[in-house]
Amino acid sequence: MTNYRGNFLYGFIACGPYEVLPEWVFDKVFCPAVETDPQTGEAKVAQVGLRRVQGALRQGYKKEEVFVANPDYIDKPIGPDTKVVGINVMDPLGMAPVTTTMSPEKLSYVAMKFKRLCARLIQLKKKYDFKVVIGGNGAWELAKPDRMKIHGIDTVVIGEADELAMDLFTDLEKGDAPELMHCFVKNIQNIPVIDEPTVNSLIEAMRGCGRGCDFCDVNKRSKKDLPPDRLQKEAKVNLDYGFDSIWLHSDEMLLYGCDNRDFIPNRDAITDLWKGLKGLGANFIGTTHMTFSAVAADPELMHNIATINRQHENNRWLSTNLGIETVAPDLVKKHLGVKTRPFAPEEWGSVVRKGAEIMNENHWFPAATIIIGWPDESPADVQYTLDMVTDFRAMDFRGLVAPLLYQDFSEKNSMHFGNLNEAQFTLFWKCWENNLKVINDIIPIILRNKTYGPPMKLFMYGIIKAGTWAIMRYLRGLCKDLFNGKMPDEIVEKYARSRSVSAPKIETKKL
Repeated sequence: MTNYRGNFLYGFIACGPYEVLPEWVFDKVFCPAVETDPQTGEAKVAQVGLRRVQGALRQGYKKEEVFVANPDYIDKPIGPDTKVVGINVMDPLGMAPVTTTMSPEKLSYVAMKFKRLCARLIQLKKKYDFKVVIGGNGAWELAKPDRMKIHGIDTVVIGEADELAMDLFTDLEKGDAPELMHCFVKNIQNIPVIDEPTVNSLIEAMRGCGRGCDFCDVNKRSKKDLPPDRLQKEAKVNLDYGFDSIWLHSDEMLLYGCDNRDFIPNRDAITDLWKGLKGLGANFIGTTHMTFSAVAADPELMHNIATINRQHENNRWLSTNLGIETVAPDLVKKHLGVKTRPFAPEEWGSVVRKGAEIMNENHWFPAATIIIGWPDESPADVQYTLDMVTDFRAMDFRGLVAPLLYQDFSEKNSMHFGNLNEAQFTLFWKCWENNLKVINDIIPIILRNKTYGPPMKLFMYGIIKAGTWAIMRYLRGLCKDLFNGKMPDEIVEKYARSRSVSAPKIETKKL
């Protein structure tokens, strides 16, 4: 329940180890709570998912019967009349790729906060006898009877609850709900309208992706675009609350309005959407996710939306998330579905390089992910991605590359730090060498945050420097443990650039 001081990237800090970062630093510096009524515990701002369920329930319950609470004040709203408590989770047990990578063998902040909430709910449940239901992207982590019992959970919902929320909560009241539900929205018209503010002014532009990567849960959902007039209505709710910008949530924003099999962006639809939202008085329009293939397919589109945001004029850099995952052709063909379209899988390495260049030219700051430890990954596969990271350094790429350990939904083939081979460790090290340089360059931008005073900016500078130093220190120790006392330089030298496996250059398509 935080706005992350207006910077979604601070959300990654919640995936870090609880034992390392003092809780007061986490709560006060990076992730302060949203505005909350101290008397009732009502959260004035909430996650998009909670607002959707709230909207669905208000179709059958009275407005005053549905209440969104800040977990820190959970004792305030729960009492004898409470029948159901619903919780939205992203990564409740710390099992997702970012968390397992950032908090190896340690309790993460997201997991700690969830455990603390459940401990309190179990006490309240014994007193008031209500039901607890869990939903959200991380609900799959709890979909086992033993985990449900430990955390006091009655029902786990995996998927999209928009259409079934009313029936589910009615059944929970009667004590007649199933322990596990899988559900997906069939009709976009049944997605409830949001009429109260959301975290960081985030509104949902579309559902699903359509790219079909085999490691991603999102590909199970068909792509659905929410119409522009509806997005403007929800955006105005946030602007009226006091936010000065709009963030569009999507798993692949540049496919908004796209209806062709080649996945070529619909330039007019996206440009019109940006113009319409900007016309409401927003300072700028950001988005959570893009794909390098869509960026490379239409450089003019990236220029258009940057121009609408006046990013060139104001030297404003906006961050967004993109998945690289791997650029090894065999792994791309096997695991990434149609992520590379409209380009061929063999071109993916060059598509990423070209896309990164286009984004930086238009003042977009990519926060990109790669996956290390695919079950069928060879050192030769790793070398492709190593060469790409080396090229990033050479082209003075402005963006972060987050190396994540492969996580299997079945929990059978998940990667762990203790299983890294030399090539995989080298890729991990090279990514963080790049990140260290980039973070040093962008610290002044981070510290421009208007919510920080001069003392806090100085403190933040020290925290960021200490955090990056701690990561590199951990990796040096890991290297010694894994490879018989060897230091990173001794390992990395073996995997210097190998031009024989570099991807061929491409030309961006003329559209």
